[in-house]
Amino acid sequence: MNEERTLERKFWRFWLGGLLILAAMVVMNSWFVNDVSPWGIRDHQSAGSAARVDAIQAAWQAAGVMDLARWAIALDLVYIAVYSFGAYCGGRMFRAAGAPVLRRLGWMIMAAAIVVFVGDYIETICQFIQALRFAGDDRLAEIAAAAQPIKSTAFLISLLGISVALFIRRRAQRSA
Repeated sequence: MNEERTLERKFWRFWLGGLLILAAMVVMNSWFVNDVSPWGIRDHQSAGSAARVDAIQAAWQAAGVMDLARWAIALDLVYIAVYSFGAYCGGRMFRAAGAPVLRRLGWMIMAAAIVVFVGDYIETICQFIQALRFAGDDRLAEIAAAAQPIKSTAFLISLLGISVALFIRRRAQRSA
């Protein structure tokens, strides 16, 4: 029983903490929106070529936000660990539930959290290296662009999976 409470406490702290960091990054993203990168950081993540990364970084440099972009990418590295750990704990928590649907959702959430962790770190490390060097690299840009939709899909699966699992659990508790 104590282990279950500890797991649930970790889930809420880390998952909500990750969502809070994500909200801060969404707000910060407006600093990086311009004609060259209308989607801000997301354009850098999905650039796909050194030339595109260089154009985005040059626009950020001209706007005086390149150093802030580096900090935002570093914050993304923190977010990945916090959110992924929280989602994984949530998956474990639901996996241990009595209802079969919650157990299946738990496994799905755990798998999605692992994919988010690995995929987002691959993407963000490639992005961070280019930002630190202030130079695009075709291979790193291609890897980041390839990882971006995978980690985004896994994030949505984990987010929706947790939301559905919380709804099902809450409903089951009310009817009990």
